[in-house]
Amino acid sequence: MAWLNIRAPARLHLGFIQGSDTAARTGSAAVAISEPELRLRMRKSDEVRVTGAYSDEFFSLAVEFLEEFVPDRGVEILVESSIKRHIGLGSGTRMALSVGMGISRLYDLSLNPYHIAEFFGRGRNSKAGLETLLEGGFAVSADGDSVSLTPPENWVFVVAIPDVKHDFFGEREIRAMEGLDHRADTKKDITGSLVNAIKDGDISAVGEALNMLDDVTGERFREVQNGKYTKSLMEKVLSHGKDMGAYGGGQSSWGPAVYFLTLSEKAEELKRRMRFFLDRNGGGIVYVSEISEKGISIDTEGENMHMEQRTGEENRILYKS
Repeated sequence: MAWLNIRAPARLHLGFIQGSDTAARTGSAAVAISEPELRLRMRKSDEVRVTGAYSDEFFSLAVEFLEEFVPDRGVEILVESSIKRHIGLGSGTRMALSVGMGISRLYDLSLNPYHIAEFFGRGRNSKAGLETLLEGGFAVSADGDSVSLTPPENWVFVVAIPDVKHDFFGEREIRAMEGLDHRADTKKDITGSLVNAIKDGDISAVGEALNMLDDVTGERFREVQNGKYTKSLMEKVLSHGKDMGAYGGGQSSWGPAVYFLTLSEKAEELKRRMRFFLDRNGGGIVYVSEISEKGISIDTEGENMHMEQRTGEENRILYKS
């Protein structure tokens, strides 16, 4: 039986955007990054078998999907590389959509990716996070509409993940989103500022918009996070990175990952300085990632067989199973 090869880039969640009026739905902004990357091999089987990292979670996702759409069928999944769970890089959505889209391809179900996302309950809180998986690049959603944007090639992110105990996921995340204030933010049109700056290729303006978005998001969740960020150290890390020349930065999702926007020619020096800082504040991981221009890819036997005309690209891997 032929194997499918599935690759899905991680994402940074940049924050939540208020709607343009009091009745508008909350929007969001995110960006696909090339590191880390989820890589699966998948083929038909008489039963469900999973080998590799997070095998129990992949098994549960596969069983749930098969029982709904193709009962009495199976799948074999090999996890070649994974995105670490609950650090702010969008692992849950990537795991679920990769399983669903892969099985849909194997059994010729022709399911729309948005249907699969809805089945797994993904994309409800952040449509932008889902769009980065499907389209790559930056994604900004507000008032029910979304736009995907490709930035200049020399824009990159330095990602820092402090070595801290992190428990802001699951029920805590659900309660936080249920209590979200959906009233409009009339202080400034962050959506327009961010979209226009990306279109103009103005990295300084994008950095300012990211800082503003991070500030607004942090204040909206201050009560449930017990502060602007889920961990006080993250505020120090962000402040240091901006002092070291980053154009902008913020907490990705609920952290502990934080991000800094910079130019490729400045990235290694910023990474070095951030690593020096983290080494003296409990340790952690720091790396440079390009922005992934493409979303999830599914190919078989060397021929690109992608859903909805979406392709992937060669990316390096941070976390391996």
